[in-house]
Parts: sequence; C-alpha cells; structure tokens
Amino acid sequence: FRKSKFKTTNFMRKTLIPLVSMLFIIMALFTSCNKKADVATAPTLEQKLAKDVVLSNAIEAAKDLYLKTSGGTLNDAKSITALKSIVEKINNKTATTADYSKAEAILGMSYDGFIKELQSFGIALAKVNEKYPELAKMKQTELQATFAKAIQLNPALKSSLGIDAVVNGKVAACPLRDICNLAVTLTKLFAGDAICVAINVTTIPVIGGLLCQLVLNLGAGLLSGICNALPC
Repeated sequence: FRKSKFKTTNFMRKTLIPLVSMLFIIMALFTSCNKKADVATAPTLEQKLAKDVVLSNAIEAAKDLYLKTSGGTLNDAKSITALKSIVEKINNKTATTADYSKAEAILGMSYDGFIKELQSFGIALAKVNEKYPELAKMKQTELQATFAKAIQLNPALKSSLGIDAVVNGKVAACPLRDICNLAVTLTKLFAGDAICVAINVTTIPVIGGLLCQLVLNLGAGLLSGICNALPC
C-alpha cells in the first residue's frame, strides 16, 4: 500500500510540475501579448499633438503674428537691423516718436501690437512645451517633421491654414505657404537680446530668456512645420 501510495504521489508530482510550468508559460505569453498590444495601440506624439487644443492655439497665434506683420517689410535684413536698434531705444526709454513711426512702417502694425502678438505666440508655445517636454530635446528638422505630420493628421486644422486671407490689403489664396519666412525672420530678429527683453512676461511662470528660446526654437520649428504641411 505504501509503495502504491508513493508511486501515486510521485506520479502526481511528475504530472503537476509540468502542468504548473505550462500554466506560467501561458500566463507569461498572455501578458507579453497584452503589452505588445498596448504598445501597438499607444498613440504617437504626432497623433497626440494633432488632437490637442494646445497645438491649435499655438497655430492660431502663429497665424495672427504672420498675417498682422505680413503688410510690413519685416523680411528685409536691413529692416530687421533697424528694428533691433529701435527696440533697444524703447527698452532704454530713449526712443522718439519718429522711432515708433519707423517701427510701425517696418512691422506693418504698431510696435506695442507686435510685442503683444509675440507674447501671445510665446505663451501658446510655452503651453505646448509644458505638455510635451520631449519637443525641447528635438533638433529643428525633427520639430518641423513632427509638427508637419501632426497638421497632416488633422484635416480641419490643415484646411484652416490653406484658406484665403487678406494680406497687405489684398485677398491671397493660401497665404501661409510662405509662413516659413517668418521663422527665418524671427531667427534673425531674436539673435540679439533686445527683443527678448521686450517680450518678457511676468504674469506667467515662463519669463525672459526661456520665453525667448521658445519663440526662437519651438516657434521656428512650428512655423516651418506649418509651411511644410501645406499642399499649396
């Protein structure tokens, strides 16, 4: 009887161990498959940006900045140099009425209005940067490609960028196809410290140099991305 009991117990052990091992293997495979499925269904950065209002708001701020300054001569290198000089005078409180008039002629809008638009653009970019900090680690080419892809994934957003608009007093079809020119302009304009001081905003946690860097880097990437995403 003992031998029989021993044999039965030994048989159960030999049978049970493989069964338990097989169960663990099945569970491990099931968990692995689930993880792979989760990875496969996780939205990409571009997909998240495409649906996010922070990107839409940043693009609206970019559109406002572009359309309101497109009537001036801000794309001219000499004008940018002249504007930098005027900004320094304004910051130092030595600017004259003539300086403000010259700035308005260069910008196509009032100086204070331009600074306000830059601040709005910077604040919108700050919100994008806060929500997607990985963008700050990207190179310009990566930023451009990321924003362009995000816009492509949102048909309504892409369509809104290609509609007719009044530019310099005339109706222009798809005016934002040249918005990348503004990215070049901002890069030149922000090369000095004067404009960074001018757009300093103390009412939000992003101030001074950081806001300047957001406009210079993230902003230039967004503007170029818009340009690259447009069909026209």
